[in-house]
Amino acid sequence: MWKVYIKQIRYQLKENKFFSMVYILGTALSITMVMIILMAYHVKTGNIGVEDKRDRMLFVKNGYIVRAERDLAENLSESSMIGSSFLSAKLVENYFYSLKTPEAVSLVGKSQDIVYNQQARRYERLSATVTDAAFWKMYSLNFIAGRPFNESEVKGRVQQVVLDESTARRLFGKTDVVGYPVSINWKEYKVCGVVKDIPSYQIDVFSHIWYPYSTSEYRKNTRSINGAKLLGPMWMFILQRHTDDRNAIKQEIEHQLYMVNTKERKQLDKSWISQDVSFGSQPYTALESFLGTSPTTSVQDKINIILLILGILLLVPALNLSGLIVTRMRKRCEEIGIRKTFGASSVSLTLQILLENFIQMLIGGGLGLCMSFGLFQIMRRIFFYEDDFYITSSHDIMSQIEFWHIVNPMTVLYVITICFLLNLVSTLIPAWRYSRMPIVEALNKK
Repeated sequence: MWKVYIKQIRYQLKENKFFSMVYILGTALSITMVMIILMAYHVKTGNIGVEDKRDRMLFVKNGYIVRAERDLAENLSESSMIGSSFLSAKLVENYFYSLKTPEAVSLVGKSQDIVYNQQARRYERLSATVTDAAFWKMYSLNFIAGRPFNESEVKGRVQQVVLDESTARRLFGKTDVVGYPVSINWKEYKVCGVVKDIPSYQIDVFSHIWYPYSTSEYRKNTRSINGAKLLGPMWMFILQRHTDDRNAIKQEIEHQLYMVNTKERKQLDKSWISQDVSFGSQPYTALESFLGTSPTTSVQDKINIILLILGILLLVPALNLSGLIVTRMRKRCEEIGIRKTFGASSVSLTLQILLENFIQMLIGGGLGLCMSFGLFQIMRRIFFYEDDFYITSSHDIMSQIEFWHIVNPMTVLYVITICFLLNLVSTLIPAWRYSRMPIVEALNKK
């Protein structure tokens, strides 16, 4: 039976070349439009490359200054919010390193630092990350030489630095440079490790150099609330033990925030108007962080808009393809009548027509996947516009998206699913309608 179907499909492709070409190209364009959105989603939220624990990652990147004595977690609004900034190292050190539920909590700061290039004998500005030992548990960086700095070195303010491969070659002409000195912001650091280059679109982990935040002047740029330095230039990354730990972690964070605000408010004179620090609806998942949420916008609203766009991108071409199929089915009425005369059922005819069009859609899906990959490469700066601030340097451009980061089993599943939905929406009604046509009417249909 399947051999007969395959022969029939090959015959239809050869017999109706123009229709098949239009059908395949129409499918390819539909797949391209939808896959552009899904690729952006997958690259920024999937477990890819060194960011292979994204499904367990949570982020707190902003602290909000609000009027005291409000239900901060639920009622944060523009009227109650006085200001916002990133977090201070003191806040995370004193109150959030001690969280019990997460597997790890890390402080992360991004900057552009001045590094002396000994080979070129000049200073260069490179993308830098100041962090702690927990950072290396969250990301699977591939060390080709040396090791990361550890917790005791961070607490002891030991001036160690990890370089990426391209920076090591640029500064020293090789990668075996463990123990070599590097001048960063006019301080001398020792290289403790070298890692393979990180794609620049992986913004949370990308850098040319990583060194302990405790040795950086960058962490001293803080903002006070009630006289305490609670906000600053740092982010807090949280690694969950399990993907469903978020609510427990959020409750623990809210308890710690209550402790922070209660302690700092007690130190004020009653005549002062006290302020509190809030994280709003944070911590955010990778998806929420990608969508660019804020305390006054709903994540679900943004997801609904994306789903609406995807629905339109599927529905419009499905209607157009359905019109093509109706035209084709009219020409096949005689064939359908003859097959029904020899005992073919309406169900078997419908399934065959669905299969024929699904195979053509898969061909279009493969073509659309290739087109979407090329278009995505061209448009990647539009999707990852936020990267530019952090990755600009004297020798860095936007990294090419790795082919296997996009075209993988999950992507193929996306394409097959979209093809199946398009086929079902565009083909089912015409196929069922014409397969149920009376034999006499089908044979006499012009």
